[in-house]
Amino acid sequence: MKRLFLLAGTTALFCLGHAGRLAAQVYTEMLHYAMTQVDGSGRTVGAGGALGALGADIGALSINPAGLGRYHRSELVFAIGWDGTHTSSLFGATKESINKSFMSLPAMGIVFAGRTRQSDWKALNVSVTYNRQTNYNRRFFFEGDASGSLIDKFVDDARGVDPNDLDNYTTGLAYDVFAIYDDNHDLNYESDFSGVTDSFYHSQDILERGSMGELGIALASNYKDRIYIGMSFGIPVLSYKVDKTYQERDDHNTIQYFDRLRFDENVTTSGSGFNVKLGLIYRVSKMLHIGMALHSPTWLDLSDSYNNTMLYQYTDGAGEHSNEKTPEESGAFDYRVRTPWRAILSGGVVIGRRAFWGVDIGLVNYASSEFDLTRELQSQETRDLERDLNRQISKNFRQATNFRTGGEYRYKTFRFRAGIGLYGSALADDDSFSKVYSLGVGYRVKNFFADLAWRSNAYAEGYAPFSGDYLKPTAALINTKHHTVSLTVGIKL
Repeated sequence: MKRLFLLAGTTALFCLGHAGRLAAQVYTEMLHYAMTQVDGSGRTVGAGGALGALGADIGALSINPAGLGRYHRSELVFAIGWDGTHTSSLFGATKESINKSFMSLPAMGIVFAGRTRQSDWKALNVSVTYNRQTNYNRRFFFEGDASGSLIDKFVDDARGVDPNDLDNYTTGLAYDVFAIYDDNHDLNYESDFSGVTDSFYHSQDILERGSMGELGIALASNYKDRIYIGMSFGIPVLSYKVDKTYQERDDHNTIQYFDRLRFDENVTTSGSGFNVKLGLIYRVSKMLHIGMALHSPTWLDLSDSYNNTMLYQYTDGAGEHSNEKTPEESGAFDYRVRTPWRAILSGGVVIGRRAFWGVDIGLVNYASSEFDLTRELQSQETRDLERDLNRQISKNFRQATNFRTGGEYRYKTFRFRAGIGLYGSALADDDSFSKVYSLGVGYRVKNFFADLAWRSNAYAEGYAPFSGDYLKPTAALINTKHHTVSLTVGIKL
């Protein structure tokens, strides 16, 4: 997906004590859950995900469950994948790039196809499938000279707060390692950066891992091999982990006392939820198929666990000092999110037994997404943050249109596929589309098939290591390119 927005590096939900300062930044975290992409089997991926009106593939069932009604034989399917990411960054005048690869499980499932005794309703099929929806795996790094410091933010955040009440994971750490201090005991904290305007070294290294996949249980039937209807109950499962190391250094000895700062953030988000999908396919003729599907919002119950570590080094009249502190206990926070409704219209053309071509058009209103932060904390501060986040979502997100098209050509036992997807931006002030390209090849005989698929997509984003206008430049520009290769094998039962 293409994400041309400014994403604050500070994770949204472990700094609830600073609701007013965070709300303008962290609403973009919703896009981690709301922006999904067609993944799954090699056949679906290779054909660009445009199988909503054609079905008969486990990857297509996450688009339109009515496609399950097109199965005539049971099958067992398993896929394994490789994800490669290339990230490049620009921070000030400094460029960096990183390549990283990960193994993945894009799809697996089983389909039970059964004939009924009814003369008109010809089949009653059931499936249990898993299809990956979102890939979080990547690593990026940026560095360069900038003015301003993370400590400037902590000084502002701590102002007026008693040292015993400072946030254990941010301002409290800064106080414990003497990065901020209150010499006058007036709760107006000072730091070694007071009055500093010179540029000095900054960097951040970010490693993200995880995915969101959906376990789907579907039921479908067909009427006279012309009308296909289906319904599925989805259980999305999310696992996301991010490790960040932010550093500042005075390499040129221009700042009195200060030598080096390192701030490590480790956050793990996990959870699950549910949704419902309804689908219909109408076979107008042997050649022409049309379909439609409606996806309910996904309701996700999520849990964050987090911990931070701060190292601060300085030199004064007594010599060099190095202080490091980690809270004794990790923090935790539970919350909910609701993603948007989705509507998908599909068309497909089947050319005998030689080829097919499909088109899917999806509508999704990202502005209807919502956070629910009061599952655990009922304070007024939490309610205010929730209200502010959702107001930001409603104001800054919009309805987007996604377009996918692709097809397959058959030559004897081989299949050749290609597809392209255009995904509309979720942001109200961005009319651009991101492009997703895919290619695939398959081999099919009576009781066995194998599908190999490749997909590529790219996006750009502005990434700020922390919220607020404390750095100059404020953010790094991150360009990410994802390449996915997956192999699907299946057995007809």
